[in-house]
Amino acid sequence: MNAVVKPEIIVTLNGEERRIVPSYDNEYVLMREKDFNVILDNTNLSIILAIISGHDHFVQIMKKTGLQRGKLSRHLRRLLNTGWVIKNGNRYLPSGRIYVAYDVKDVNGEIMLSISMSKGAFIDPFYGLVIINGEPLSNYCSTCPLRQVCVNNVKSLARKYNIELRGAEPSEAYVELFRELIRRDLIKRFRSGWRIVIRR
Repeated sequence: MNAVVKPEIIVTLNGEERRIVPSYDNEYVLMREKDFNVILDNTNLSIILAIISGHDHFVQIMKKTGLQRGKLSRHLRRLLNTGWVIKNGNRYLPSGRIYVAYDVKDVNGEIMLSISMSKGAFIDPFYGLVIINGEPLSNYCSTCPLRQVCVNNVKSLARKYNIELRGAEPSEAYVELFRELIRRDLIKRFRSGWRIVIRR
């Protein structure tokens, strides 16, 4: 699996069908920014990538990541507690397909939920995992050896989700794609009376 890891964007590229991405109702996962940031730890990222690639049992994850039992157990617990993964029997699975960071504010006695358009992630079963952590610089991709792979990847994703992109660089286009998925799908679901179930 190829990966581009930069402070503001992480893109994994594989091109092999993954079977782990859930198809149930947990399509969107809203999480506090603090919980979202857990994925930015290299160990946690390697665990979620192992899970997405089909290594979903504890021993499989341990072999894939090379982590010792105790360390893996601690990190999996952290990923479970923050909402990145769920446990289904002996399997660890991504808790959803699109992860969105939010903040809660008290404005004049009203509780406001503010959804971040620059912090989130999405998993596509074929195209991989994309993590957005702020605004990527406009020249991020110019020297990357995987630039053309990313161009092809983001164009394919845009076609798949029927989103027209204007970003010139792949990093900008990935952010644009994420934002459009949120605007088009998540906001529409909220407006149509979509239920929010809070679990801990």
